[in-house]
Amino acid sequence: MIDLEGETAIVTGAAQGFGRGIAERLGEVGCNVVIADIQMEKAETTAEELRDDGISVEVVECDVTDPASAEALVEATVDRFGSVEILVNNAGGSTTDHFDDLDYDTWSDGVSLNLSGPFNCTKAVAPVMEEHGNGRIVNISSMAGRNVTVHGNPAYTSSKWGLIGLSKHSARDLGPDVRVNALCPGGGPSGPLERGVTSDDVANGVLMLVSDLADFVNATVLEVDGGGHVNQRPDYLEKPPEEWPDFLQDQ
Repeated sequence: MIDLEGETAIVTGAAQGFGRGIAERLGEVGCNVVIADIQMEKAETTAEELRDDGISVEVVECDVTDPASAEALVEATVDRFGSVEILVNNAGGSTTDHFDDLDYDTWSDGVSLNLSGPFNCTKAVAPVMEEHGNGRIVNISSMAGRNVTVHGNPAYTSSKWGLIGLSKHSARDLGPDVRVNALCPGGGPSGPLERGVTSDDVANGVLMLVSDLADFVNATVLEVDGGGHVNQRPDYLEKPPEEWPDFLQDQ
């Protein structure tokens, strides 16, 4: 059984979706969990629900696109728990603009959230992890950052590719005190496993990467897509986004 009792994990964008699932799973194995989000009402609701399950949770308001906010997040976490062993850079998002319709501001906002955000949080937490050793960072990329454009606009696709590059480069520079890996969710009902990815799937992948089971896993990419990338382009991608499967609409 994986036991992370007493360790502290920051999960960005943990008020809902994949982030919430990750926070819950890490809490279940003993982590103190810091929910970092800009949606404070949702974050507080999530925190209360996790506390009801016996999980140690704190909420810190954080805009990951702002370096000062990321630094304040880490400082607040250390003040509360003494250290940070785990960072999951999950916060992200996208619109569905076609390239021809994508304006500069939308491009800039997407890259700032999906790529600069993880950089800011990693930059802020790295000194703490290097001081204590055995730090683990997981960057939530996407299968759109591997070999297919699953959804979103060019800023989303480009930043998720870039996040894999950031993961590999920071793994090289921060080792041996910090391991950095990327996880790519994806896959739909047309994949070999014939179902969509769930928050549990992603949370289990993160848990493996931050556990002792992955002590020698560094600078790698874990594809959590049910093998969907080996299939042809799903039929639903030929339809408007509002007609895509529910599992894509909900994340």
